[in-house]
Formats: sequence, C-alpha cells, structure tokens
Amino acid sequence: MIRTLTSTGVQKIGRRFVDSIEHAAYTLNGEPQTIPLFRKSADNDEIRIYIYFDDTFLGDVAQVELIDTDGDVVASAGDRVFTKTPGKGLYIAFKYNISEMEVTEEDGTL
Repeated sequence: MIRTLTSTGVQKIGRRFVDSIEHAAYTLNGEPQTIPLFRKSADNDEIRIYIYFDDTFLGDVAQVELIDTDGDVVASAGDRVFTKTPGKGLYIAFKYNISEMEVTEEDGTL
C-alpha cells in the first residue's frame, strides 16, 4: 500500500482530535453528570484519553461519552456499566490508533 500521510500528518490528526475533546459526560446511578478529563495524549499514531473517578464517586457509572468543544458526542463506551466501589479509583480509557487505509476503485472512490 502506498502511504500518503507522513508521520507528521498522522501526529497532527491525533493532536487535533485530542485537543478537540473538552470533557466527558456520564450517568452516576442514573443521574446525568459531566467530569473533566484526567489525561489525554497523542503520540505518533496512538491516541489515549483517560477519565478518573476518585473516592467521591460511588455506584454505577454508565453512558460514558467524550464531548468535543462543539458539544458533540464523539466517542462512547456504549452500554458498558462500571461499578465504582469505595476505596478504589476507577479509570476509563479511550484508546485509538490512526491508520491510513488504501482506497480502491472497487470502493467507488479514489
């Protein structure tokens, strides 16, 4: 496959995505909430965004979503429910790899 993106291009795509994420939304025991991001990074082709729930949170954490600066949901943990118990922190990680894919004429585009 012929690659058209340089490593700089891939890094910039990742950095722009990470920089566009403003916060996370979730429900705690069924109540809608928001939380700041704990950590985010874009290294080479890998993107990582972490959310951390400390001891002030207890119960079922569900419907976890990443919200961008436009207020749009750009990623979701789906139907997963995480149980936050006393005495332990809870990390939720969103991890992505950027990869270029070759498009063929069979796909109808070039």
